[in-house]
Amino acid sequence: SDMVFDAQWDASLGATPRLRATLARSRGDVTLLAETAQGTSTRVRAGVRDARLTLTSEGEAVTLALKWDSERGGTANGRIATRLTRGGAAGWNWPAAAPLDGALQAQLPSIGVWSLLAPPGWRLRGSLGADIAIAGTRGEPRLAGTLAADDLALRSVVDGVELLGGRLRARLDGQRLLIDEFMLHGAGGAAVGGSIVATGEGAWTAAGPQARVAAQLTRLRASIRSDRQLTVSGHVAASVSAGGTEITGNLKIDQARIVLPDETAPRLGDDVVVRGAEGPVTKTEERTAEQAPARGSQRLKMALDLDLGDDFRVQGHGIDTHLRGTLALSGQSLGAPRLNGAIRAEGGEYQAYGQRLEIERGVLRFTGSIDNPSLDILAIRPYVTQRVGVQVTGTPLAPYVRLYAEPDMGDADKLSWLVLGRASANGGAEAALLQQAAVALLASRRGGGKGGVVASLGLDELSFSRSGPEGPAVTLGKRFGRNVYAAYERSLSGAMGTLQVFYDLTRTLKLRAETGERTGVDLIYSLSFN
Repeated sequence: SDMVFDAQWDASLGATPRLRATLARSRGDVTLLAETAQGTSTRVRAGVRDARLTLTSEGEAVTLALKWDSERGGTANGRIATRLTRGGAAGWNWPAAAPLDGALQAQLPSIGVWSLLAPPGWRLRGSLGADIAIAGTRGEPRLAGTLAADDLALRSVVDGVELLGGRLRARLDGQRLLIDEFMLHGAGGAAVGGSIVATGEGAWTAAGPQARVAAQLTRLRASIRSDRQLTVSGHVAASVSAGGTEITGNLKIDQARIVLPDETAPRLGDDVVVRGAEGPVTKTEERTAEQAPARGSQRLKMALDLDLGDDFRVQGHGIDTHLRGTLALSGQSLGAPRLNGAIRAEGGEYQAYGQRLEIERGVLRFTGSIDNPSLDILAIRPYVTQRVGVQVTGTPLAPYVRLYAEPDMGDADKLSWLVLGRASANGGAEAALLQQAAVALLASRRGGGKGGVVASLGLDELSFSRSGPEGPAVTLGKRFGRNVYAAYERSLSGAMGTLQVFYDLTRTLKLRAETGERTGVDLIYSLSFN
């Protein structure tokens, strides 16, 4: 700002003191941070035409007037009158019973100053209009009038939240604020992003603030991050009183795409103590703080029922599946919510040992922690005569993966069926051990093998055999679907390689096409027996 103000006053002391003081703009302007409709920020000149503050007193009567007039910074006109009392030796004072009489009219555009009212990292945009009458006393002021806001927008790039196209219609009635309409749309507008509509009221009483709000969500795009897309419907109610804050509701996920990161951020162990920290550092301290809230702090009760709906997809840690089920969200803190309930995985795949396995059973049980449920997953390799797969237990942060077969067999045989789709060629313990170690090293045994050598080459199999028709050979394999697999085998001593394509028609019937030194098509029927 380069705005310059002039000041002048005229005071007359005596039995009836008089005062007239004015602070008014003489030249200059102020720069504002404006939010565009596309969500970007730009600096504009307000174009101030008039800005003045006037104080007038005539004995006990005092009047304060405000005027703001600008081209792009809005307009505001306000006046408030009250009375002072002579306090003897203490001079003049403003008692709580002093009457108030005034009015305020304002029209403020969409400027970036509203972001000061939002949490850090969030941006708030919107125009505001107010027409308020002031009455009552200093101790109990009474307001009457209307508040209107248009083109409301709230966004946070980090959290993936983008709400826009909103409006607010509210009334002031004494010491109460009545919200007749509050509406925001998700990213893409009303037709694509859904909406949230809320009503409620708030008041300031002798016991403290009181408020209640009810919100209805209709296919609201609550998050648009690439790794966390969420569309939700339902209703939520919140109330604030002297007894604390309560949040209740029922929500249903209409659509969700959650991508779990392969690597989690490093965390301090529970035995680490950071001296001088203002708040809890380890999880143990957080749990202790939650169980023993500070004396005099307001209580928080949160109870939300969450239905995952029919289109909730989760990817990461080798899992790609849809989830179904209901959960109960509760807690004593907005920053540390707790989940209870169980959800199940329907269909999908689990990548392990270079293979895409079908999820036959998948149950996630939440017992408090929102990001680390217990796992019970069984994934079976399809289209093989032997029932074999991988069983996952533990938690996403510390999963335990083991081989599974029915009927049970040794780990070497399980691994051979799982990776190659057939029993071990020679059954030798040494060969099986080498094969198991090679696959665990190259295909990354924990999860989908995204960090292994095989995955970095875009392959599902990389194996070496010492015995064959033409001596030692290297085999490269790639699965292109649930039942299509291609393998290329090249002898280290021969001049040509062999390309084989397998198509699994059923569990026992397989089609094989081969080209290289020999070209042909085979129909293979497998029969297993003891």
